[in-house]
Amino acid sequence: MRIYDRLKAGDINTLKLESIDLVGMCYAALGQKPDKEQMTGMAQMLYNDLITFHTNLTMKEIKFAFDVGLRNPEQGTSAFVNVRTWSVWINDYKQRAIKKRSQGRLTEYQLHQQGQKALADTINKAKRLK
Repeated sequence: MRIYDRLKAGDINTLKLESIDLVGMCYAALGQKPDKEQMTGMAQMLYNDLITFHTNLTMKEIKFAFDVGLRNPEQGTSAFVNVRTWSVWINDYKQRAIKKRSQGRLTEYQLHQQGQKALADTINKAKRLK
């Protein structure tokens, strides 16, 4: 469900909690330990960005963009958690997704979902063989 749809449905508190979790995951992935005020402030800024600039994406797509951004050392944005960094990560994802959709191809996130589903199906088949 897109962020816009979640806002319309009144799912604001869950969206704020997911923002906190996402910021916390980034800090943990980078080996940083911010204080409570910094975490809360960064999560609030992320939430504000999501409801202002990225309402057409799902939270799963946002998380995927963060995962890709954290692991992309070529951009030089994978060392810090800040507004500029996540804006680069999300906007890069959006631009790649727009390009793929215009070509009638699956986005990176959709390919990721298919891979996860195929992996889960394989694991379930292996469990049934036992």
